Amino acid sequence: MEFADPKSDIAFKKLFADQKHSNILISFLNSILNRKKNRRIIKVKIIDPNNQPEIKKHKFSILDVHCIDESGKNYIVEMQVANEYDFLFRSQFYSSLVLSRQLKKGENYNLLKPVIYLGIVNFNLLPGNKECLTHHFTLCDSNQKQYLNLFEHHFVELKKFKKDLAGIKTLSDKWIYLLKNASDLDKAPRKLTKEQDIESAFEILNTATWNKKEHERYFRYVDGIRVEQSVIETAEMEGVEKGRKEGREEGRENEKIKIAQQLLDILDDKTIAKKIGLSIEIIKKLRKST
Repeated sequence: MEFADPKSDIAFKKLFADQKHSNILISFLNSILNRKKNRRIIKVKIIDPNNQPEIKKHKFSILDVHCIDESGKNYIVEMQVANEYDFLFRSQFYSSLVLSRQLKKGENYNLLKPVIYLGIVNFNLLPGNKECLTHHFTLCDSNQKQYLNLFEHHFVELKKFKKDLAGIKTLSDKWIYLLKNASDLDKAPRKLTKEQDIESAFEILNTATWNKKEHERYFRYVDGIRVEQSVIETAEMEGVEKGRKEGREEGRENEKIKIAQQLLDILDDKTIAKKIGLSIEIIKKLRKST
């Protein structure tokens, strides 16, 4: 089950958006977010596995899970296949939406709970940064303390993960390896199955266990992707042809101007405009510029 494969829409919802498998989501979040000791997530409640931000989303955004832990902190997990130029802006806007929805009319701001956003992308998101996993906080520049603690953003860039089985060491490495390479594996490698939650994840990702409804949903999803890709390709082809046409027209216009410039000392403006096919205004401008 490859992350970039359309089956991801179904498989990863089964993996992270099912309350029955919340132990898998907890293990994933604790490892990726580097939660240790008293900061570890113990319990989560999945609010809405199909939760969508109030903005138009790309059809290739394949997972959006919102959950809350035992302390009231909000977690957003989003997986994105297609590159979106405004992804970083959207992730911050989405986090702000989740924060703003917490308070009812008349409630105090001190009731607000942190929002932790985790974006997993199948493209290079942060130019100039080589790390696969990055953590982003708001820190004071004079003492590096975190006074503004209502937002965290964490990103996993799968294309930057280069480790093979021999090179993975941490639990977060194992989870990222799973997300990137599961489609190439017939069964979970022994090094990964030492972690019970990851072994369970492999079992869930096995498409042989999908029911008829899930397979039908997959084929509808694939058809939707093909239609959108076709629309994009058609638009690109039309854009290229339009550019060629405009280029040809611009070339003809430039050629006419060159001929008109050679006739300025021979003919009057009206005659040149008529013979060459240019407007009187253009001829007058040419005459003024010479």
